[in-house]
Amino acid sequence: MAKIKTPQQIEQIRKLAKSLSEIIAWSLTLCRPGVSTLEIDHSIESRLTGEGLNGPCKGYHGFPAVSCISVNDQVTHGIPNGTVLKSGDIIDIDLVVEKNGYYADMSRTVGVGQLSHSASSLIKVTEECLSRGIQAVKPGATLGDIGNAIQSHAEKNGYSVVRDYCGHFIGLEMHENPLVQNIGQKGRGMPLEAGMIFCIEPMINEGDYQVVTRGWNATTVDGSLSSRCEQMVLVTAKGYELLTRFYD
Repeated sequence: MAKIKTPQQIEQIRKLAKSLSEIIAWSLTLCRPGVSTLEIDHSIESRLTGEGLNGPCKGYHGFPAVSCISVNDQVTHGIPNGTVLKSGDIIDIDLVVEKNGYYADMSRTVGVGQLSHSASSLIKVTEECLSRGIQAVKPGATLGDIGNAIQSHAEKNGYSVVRDYCGHFIGLEMHENPLVQNIGQKGRGMPLEAGMIFCIEPMINEGDYQVVTRGWNATTVDGSLSSRCEQMVLVTAKGYELLTRFYD
């Protein structure tokens, strides 16, 4: 069962999510041609240390970095390394932060330098999928409503939805159950209640939805581009509150 957060817990998670939003926005400005993903991760880790925040991904089942950085056909869990960004790449930075036993998590994909029309379109539609998933959130709605909203918009635009990875509840742990799938049927799945906090994170592929996972690295089966984005949502008595935000 999903954990219903208390008002005191919600306030602490809200503050942490605001800090994370600012860090993600700053980190995306580092994504320039000639910069390696490892350099970006080192900069992020330095900022977390300076702000008194922990990066719980580092050391999680042996993961070696504070951030997951996925480029082009990497779907998720990309390990920061010597990969040097070039103009035309798309890059997703996924970051979890922890402080005093509370957790926040978000990600966003952006383009590096000059993007092709197809790459820009993929990123745009992925963010639209996220927006539609968020708008489905309200008490009495179901997890299936969220997945259906995401899947319908992606497939209407000619894209596919990754099945192997999805969103999750969060707040008192980095990953809480149940999962928040990016596919689904309206009216199916767990009903939503006020006080629930979860991450909606569509992963949308240009080509086939299938993924090849080797160790941490998850890539599209056909080498096509993949875009993802993630926000934290609180179910309120009348609808939802977006705890994280994108800064343009």
